[in-house]
Amino acid sequence: MENYTPWETEVEQLYKEMYPALHIYALRVLGESALAEESIQETFCIACAKREQFLSSADPRRWIMCTLKYVCQNMLRTQAKLKKLLLSLEPGKHLAAGTPDLISVDVLFGDLSASEDFRLLKRIALGRCTVLEVAEEMGISVESCKKRVQRARKRLQKKIEASI
Repeated sequence: MENYTPWETEVEQLYKEMYPALHIYALRVLGESALAEESIQETFCIACAKREQFLSSADPRRWIMCTLKYVCQNMLRTQAKLKKLLLSLEPGKHLAAGTPDLISVDVLFGDLSASEDFRLLKRIALGRCTVLEVAEEMGISVESCKKRVQRARKRLQKKIEASI
């Protein structure tokens, strides 16, 4: 067993104590368990990074809850931006550098990300590949690739409209 400093022990105890309430809140706001867990982890990473501010707060539990609220809001904004980007992207166009990473797309669109068509869309939209490159990688025609990307975009649109 590792030797923890008193501060690390306090943070660990706070994490264990608050996790159920934090998870319920984040799940209610974000709608998915994986996103809720990610938001809680991010909250405690921020607490560790801003240790002085966290330690000097009058109520650490309230500080954690407020931080989680802002983390969830940021995640919702990122999710909305990703949805907008994926739906507006035309075949052959790419996202600019600095856009959200590919893993977050899988978390946000979990059930769709398993489909082959969605993977094609993701390679084109986020992977900076052309339709021709993806078609060659998959061993399919360019027209077939375009059609599959179009179907994936329609399924994504339906999922987004259902979540609004």
